[in-house]
Amino acid sequence: MDIGEIVEIERSQTIGTDGYKIRAKPVTTARKAPDEQQIRDTFQTPNYAIDLLIPFIPKHITHVWECASGGRKISRRLIEAGYTVSESDIQEAEPHVGKFNFITEKLGFKLSESWSIITNPPFSIKDLFISKCFDYKVPFALLINADYSQWQIDLIRRGCEKIIPTSRIAYITPHTVKRVNDAEGTDFISIDQIPMEFLYKYSNAQFHSMWLTYGFNLGKTETFVDLTSEQRRFNI
Repeated sequence: MDIGEIVEIERSQTIGTDGYKIRAKPVTTARKAPDEQQIRDTFQTPNYAIDLLIPFIPKHITHVWECASGGRKISRRLIEAGYTVSESDIQEAEPHVGKFNFITEKLGFKLSESWSIITNPPFSIKDLFISKCFDYKVPFALLINADYSQWQIDLIRRGCEKIIPTSRIAYITPHTVKRVNDAEGTDFISIDQIPMEFLYKYSNAQFHSMWLTYGFNLGKTETFVDLTSEQRRFNI
């Protein structure tokens, strides 16, 4: 079930002769706002999630466009792995991260065959990111929630393949610094200052995630990779 505004309505219905009460939780449609950044769109990616993907990146890929750079965790990990990374984000960021709206703007040049798009897209508009990635006609990998909804089935039919970890990925939330400081009596200013033991303790894993890939030529629709508790604890 997607994260979104959940309106909880309690109603009573009778089923057969058992008289069960059904508690219904209809989910409202999440608001899509490609021109603004929502809190739920700023969850940062732990290192281990990127490390799961790197072995599957096609050998001819040398350049990566990280188009929702945010806290730069994906970019920095890919740079450490030897890739040339171009970074952009909807918000003003560090000098080398260009301000660029991936949904509403378009690059002024064509990406060559050595390029790939790799990012953790904003949760609320991940479908728009996927659609836009197809427009650039290069391989891509997007970290999104894993399920068997119709739209994901349609993506598989379109040629996408999944890389699915055996455990949930725990994201670093926008409130992690405050949560750690409040609970542990610390005074950290940024996520980079927080020890991994605290990041592990206060990270969030509300749903199962996967890398949705296109053009990676994995050879099957689902590839499962081990994600151990050690990786989740010591490689954030």
